[in-house]
Amino acid sequence: MLMRAQQVGAELRGDIPHAGQEPERSTTSLSPWAVAGSDLDAQMYIGLRVPGAWHMWDTEPDTAHTRLRLADGRTDSWACVDYDGQQTSAFAVSQYGARKLWDEVARVYEEYVAVGRPGVDRHRLRIIPDGRSTRLEVSVPTA
Repeated sequence: MLMRAQQVGAELRGDIPHAGQEPERSTTSLSPWAVAGSDLDAQMYIGLRVPGAWHMWDTEPDTAHTRLRLADGRTDSWACVDYDGQQTSAFAVSQYGARKLWDEVARVYEEYVAVGRPGVDRHRLRIIPDGRSTRLEVSVPTA
């Protein structure tokens, strides 16, 4: 579930594309479940390396069997990765906005695999007193 601060306007959660938006369309062999399925280590790594983005699953879109939606409400960027209910070797991708969210997620997932699929326990959280407040820093394992 998204925290209130992470939630974006309903226009990003509704049907997309919206009027006037012409998304870039492509295909990918990277399964949406690899990046947003049950692998919490991958989700943490990607979440830290693709800041400001959120994801949700849609099992009732008009044009696909299952859809992974990605969005960044600050830039009005979004991406959809569609599973047609049959083949698992290629998935349709649509993305729009200043950030190409699926491209970012796919690049970071490749990085995650290249650095050995680090678990949650390999990330480090540092709490830094900063005058009247506290700052958090998270170190992400990299190659």
